[in-house]
Amino acid sequence: MTEGKEQIARLAEIMIRKGIRNVVVSPGSRNAPVVILFSRYPELKLVSVADERSAGFVALGMAQMLNETVAVLCTSGSAAINYGPAISEAFYQKVPLFVITADRPVEWIDQGDGQTIRQHHLFANYIRKSYQLPSDTQTPEYRWYFDRQVSEAADRCVFPVQGPVHVNLPLSEPLYNLDYTPEPQAMRIMGIAQGETRLTYDQLNELAGLWNGSSRKMVIAGQLSPDHGLDALVKKITDDPSVILLTETTSNLGGDSHIRCIDRVIEGIGREMNTFQPEILLSFGGAIVSKKIKALLRKYRPPHHWHVNPDPDEFHLDTYQSLTLTIPLTTSSFLFQFAEVVKPAAGSYFIDWANRKKIRKERHKDYLKQLPWCDMKAYEVLFNGIPEGSHVHLSNSTPVRYAQLFDHQRNFWFWSNRGTSGIDGCVSTAAGAAMATSEMVTVITGDIGFFYDSNALWNHHLTPNFKIILINNGGGNIFRILPGPDKYPVMGPFLETAHSLHADGLASNFGLGYFVASDEKQLEEVLPAFYAESQRPALLEIFTPAEASAETLKNYFKYLIS
Repeated sequence: MTEGKEQIARLAEIMIRKGIRNVVVSPGSRNAPVVILFSRYPELKLVSVADERSAGFVALGMAQMLNETVAVLCTSGSAAINYGPAISEAFYQKVPLFVITADRPVEWIDQGDGQTIRQHHLFANYIRKSYQLPSDTQTPEYRWYFDRQVSEAADRCVFPVQGPVHVNLPLSEPLYNLDYTPEPQAMRIMGIAQGETRLTYDQLNELAGLWNGSSRKMVIAGQLSPDHGLDALVKKITDDPSVILLTETTSNLGGDSHIRCIDRVIEGIGREMNTFQPEILLSFGGAIVSKKIKALLRKYRPPHHWHVNPDPDEFHLDTYQSLTLTIPLTTSSFLFQFAEVVKPAAGSYFIDWANRKKIRKERHKDYLKQLPWCDMKAYEVLFNGIPEGSHVHLSNSTPVRYAQLFDHQRNFWFWSNRGTSGIDGCVSTAAGAAMATSEMVTVITGDIGFFYDSNALWNHHLTPNFKIILINNGGGNIFRILPGPDKYPVMGPFLETAHSLHADGLASNFGLGYFVASDEKQLEEVLPAFYAESQRPALLEIFTPAEASAETLKNYFKYLIS
């Protein structure tokens, strides 16, 4: 038997029945019996990542790509705290993570025992729910309670909305005397019947009446996972001369008629807002990258703002300070209903926006023709050279912003850690995504984000379809772009974190193919070799000038309105 570790077997059995099959584990002592027993279940696939901070993000990337719950497992003590950044990102991005932290028995908490901290409710502020499991399942009542807790935890990862759940698992010594072969457990698994939520007939017609009677409607799509069916539903709503659709790069919505490059189009629009201000704003999806559109709509508030969000914790999320109605449905559920009652209205709203978009697109093309070697030129070459159909992970802070300036005629799927918008874990997230698919996965990262997350390379599971593009301009160049920081002498050593590091040594140490480019010609020449079929992942380091890159971007926005 399991020498007092029957709860591990029950945990594994419930996870499998609930569809949790992938577990990212980090080495340790207190969680060792869990790793040992989990490894004996052929239904569970274990991935070992030594650094818990990286491991959490690897699981995040896997869960996003698979669109299913992925578990993470660590030992007790400070190891668990390192999951914090990934859990907070998963919470705000609504990604299902089943977080298992091994623990000392509760009687030893605060008694001076090693690797013993207060782990219950450790992630209380950014978790769907926390569960403290019993350390013993010897009685029918304890087994009933244990099974009930684990079943609920697995269900809370996906309902009523997806997100991370924390399961704290106290384990007593001895830890390693585990004579056990997996066999079906006698247990009753609880579940939830997830029905479809709909607006009532009266609610739907009230919204349709306002919508169909308005001549200026704006739809904004925030971050969305790729969904091939959503494009058609959105088109039914927005194929209307009185409707304009603004999409972020991370919204993953196709179509040529909408405004893809929001910042480019709205720069300097304030004087003309009488023409462009919407009467109704309809928003859906996650985070919005564009600070410009948030600032604009907070200043010129629409009379009606409807936000589609099924999360009860976010029913009063008011990004634009103009919220009048929350629609508590998934985006696809709402659009499916709404598309049946909306009717095109007369007006020139779409044409007004389309004309502005056309003018700015021409200015954009003219500016690119005169660009010297800089960050922006590098991004132009990259977006013309990354293979069609790639999954492109955009790191924070500058990569995700630069991506917003380009139209992306090629078919890419974009991902980014915009839940909390931190630089930590962006490479690890992309690495996890690559482990979960055979398709090409590229992460574009700045140097600070890359070196901060270099432990993403410290595992044996990196796949050949994983490509890292590192824009190395010698520091956190975002602080040269944002208005304010560049005026202070402390910016260089304390904000920008200037450095002279190169990534060739890291690539060699971790067995990655290494490529380098320092100008436009080199970059164009090296991309085919970088993306050529290989037996190992690859890293492309692109060196760009920091000050010139910042000035070029600032001048870009001046050029648009000149």
